[in-house]
Amino acid sequence: MAEPTIRRKTHVYAYLGLLGLTLITTLLAFLDMGPFNSVVALTIAVIQAALIAGVFMHALYETVLVRVILTGAVLWFLIMIILTMTDYLTRNA
Repeated sequence: MAEPTIRRKTHVYAYLGLLGLTLITTLLAFLDMGPFNSVVALTIAVIQAALIAGVFMHALYETVLVRVILTGAVLWFLIMIILTMTDYLTRNA
């Protein structure tokens, strides 16, 4: 099975994107956005994780079967997070 050839430019752009997102996360940490601090930080973290998985872990260049398995894993993770949050939000403090 041949490995995909990824240009160096793609890695550099991904790296610069990660640095930019990290800078944005750091700068936004100094702003008080109320309850949206966590939402914005998690959104940026998800984008960073997708960039790392897609480019550096070669998930964008895998076969369809691997993509289906990765999609199933992400969906299962989201189901577990949703179930945990519904349990947490319905409990009395």
